[in-house]
Amino acid sequence: MVIEKRLHLKSRITALKPLENGGLVVIDGSNAVRFFKSNPIEIEDGFKAAFNGNEQLYQGCDVSIDGKFVAFCAVKDGVLVFLSKNKKLVYRFKRHEGEVESVCISPKYNYLATGGQDGKTFLWNLSNGKMVASLPHHADFVTAIAFSQNGRWIATGSYDRKIKVTNVLSLGKEIVLKAHSQAITNIHFISDNRLVSSDKSGGILVWDYFSKKLIVRLEKMLDEVTSLSFTPDGKFMFASDKSGYVSLYDMQEYSLISQRYIYYSNPIRKLAYIPDGNHLVVGLDNGELVFHAPLKEEDKLREFIENGKYSDAHELIKSNPLLRYTDAFIELEAKWEETYQQALLFLESGKIDKAKKIFEPFKDEPSKRLIIQKLLSDYKEFEKFKQAVLSKKYPVAYSIVNQSPMLKENRYYNAMEDEWQRAFSEAKKIILKTKSDDKVKEILKPFRGISSKATLIQSLLAEKEVYRLFMRLISKKDYKDALEFAKKYPIIQEFDEYKKIEKISEILLAKAQEAFTKGEYAETIKYAKELMEYPDKKAIAEELIEQATTYMKTLRYFSEKNYAAVYKMVELYPYLLETKIVEKLEQAWQKVVEKAETFASKGDVIALKKILSSFYSYPQKHHRIVSFFKEAYIVQIERLIREKKPEAKKAIMRYVDIFGEDDEILALMIEIGLKERFEKEAVPYSSIKIESLPDSLI
Repeated sequence: MVIEKRLHLKSRITALKPLENGGLVVIDGSNAVRFFKSNPIEIEDGFKAAFNGNEQLYQGCDVSIDGKFVAFCAVKDGVLVFLSKNKKLVYRFKRHEGEVESVCISPKYNYLATGGQDGKTFLWNLSNGKMVASLPHHADFVTAIAFSQNGRWIATGSYDRKIKVTNVLSLGKEIVLKAHSQAITNIHFISDNRLVSSDKSGGILVWDYFSKKLIVRLEKMLDEVTSLSFTPDGKFMFASDKSGYVSLYDMQEYSLISQRYIYYSNPIRKLAYIPDGNHLVVGLDNGELVFHAPLKEEDKLREFIENGKYSDAHELIKSNPLLRYTDAFIELEAKWEETYQQALLFLESGKIDKAKKIFEPFKDEPSKRLIIQKLLSDYKEFEKFKQAVLSKKYPVAYSIVNQSPMLKENRYYNAMEDEWQRAFSEAKKIILKTKSDDKVKEILKPFRGISSKATLIQSLLAEKEVYRLFMRLISKKDYKDALEFAKKYPIIQEFDEYKKIEKISEILLAKAQEAFTKGEYAETIKYAKELMEYPDKKAIAEELIEQATTYMKTLRYFSEKNYAAVYKMVELYPYLLETKIVEKLEQAWQKVVEKAETFASKGDVIALKKILSSFYSYPQKHHRIVSFFKEAYIVQIERLIREKKPEAKKAIMRYVDIFGEDDEILALMIEIGLKERFEKEAVPYSSIKIESLPDSLI
């Protein structure tokens, strides 16, 4: 594989972050931050932060996608956030009990999430440096955090082997995913409500987090998974482990393409795929930074193809299996197919030497060589087979084909199969019209003694009534009973009529799915109800009917401006979040959130009440609304403490009286060194009456 650049840094790589401008940020164990541009690959800026960091952490630092903020876990100093433009420290967050294990910056909304040894995850607003909320707790260290691409979802993973997914805009009920056998090491959101997670045992799992279902366990890696990275289209995933291997996965088929795609003798710390230039960047424990260009070899592959060096082309593909998914590989396979068809024509004409000659460029490729050898061997019997077909000695012809199966790929075999289909169809028509077997036997006589046809012939003759009853059900379009009947008499499944029923069910399914995609939900239900008649499609038909009905109901609530009901539907069916109507509601809510965050950061409760009052009746927004008021009250307390006002303690007590000793107030007390505790449990969000909250704590 082409390596475009290799650098040796003095400390281990601790972070690789692709930027939205096509660049890359590299952070090492000495807290040096380097900004790379990708074309050409070179450093264009950077700085070194002076503090005591923990370079052992795999998610101990992160960079915002615009490169503006850089966040670090600092030993005994919480989390430090720097502005890259002026290289200055702007925030210091110290509200966890114990060390901070992980940080992650959202691609949108300027949120920073910090995960601690206390099992807590705090959400911070980087626009004002205020703590937004405390997320659902874990029972152990929080080791991995990820935001979705749209910034609306956050997932946290822990030594407790659980993943918790929360909607950032509502902060309501979390989704808990449990199936890992060891501590979570990485989390990554991908398309279609899916999430990929890895653990210390080398396990990699793919989830549908809306339904809380485990989709698949991918083939394990050899050691602890240290990093995950994806191609821009999401089709392929690169995974690295402590043993120094990079594995390549197909995320459409959920298959392992290559377990040893790349190998280094040192543990791999980080991976990043940079779309600009298609670079796979590998960061190692020894400080080595390598820019691979896996698709750069496509030009070389195309050159081999153009020069007829197909063996060299296949050797290149073997060393870099990602090339199998390029346009050049499609061209190579087209060349093979063209050569194969031409060889068949030569072999049918007895021109064996010409067939061998055009196969010459492919003979060194193992899989093609086996096909070529088998084809040339089988076609030694071609003349004998051809004469048997032309003289209608079908038992002899089929016997030859059984010994030399590659002979099925010629026009004589196809003609013989067409004759069989014609004869068998004619026999079935006669069976339905008369009770006599003589004419049927006469029509099928040329195919007697052929093992592959004998079972069908015998069944047709021995079970005439079964076939007649099956056809009667077909004529009445009673497909449900016809399919059940075919299960009872499996031989029916070999008949064309049965296969036609299956084809009809596939057509109905395609129509139902197309209607659903277009938003034609009534039409979806119509097709799905027809599909219910097919037992093997019943489950998917029921699912389509349920989803279409859900969408129709949600649309009706939206048109009636019954938004509380819409949000209730979303709570029951999270996949509705991806619909256009809910998207509109969420965009409107996001604007309110942005304004509310500004007021909360100033401690302005009165302004909060004005902007949020119209949402009080929405239970799904209750948690987030309460979090705004908590933030505002915390800001009021911070102001009193900063101004050394004696009312500060009274304000803290008032806060505890309203909300109990929740994460927010405990975190503040830890930061200011207040050891006094009030022994009052946190009040559940659902029990807090927003309307009765005071304008001020004093």
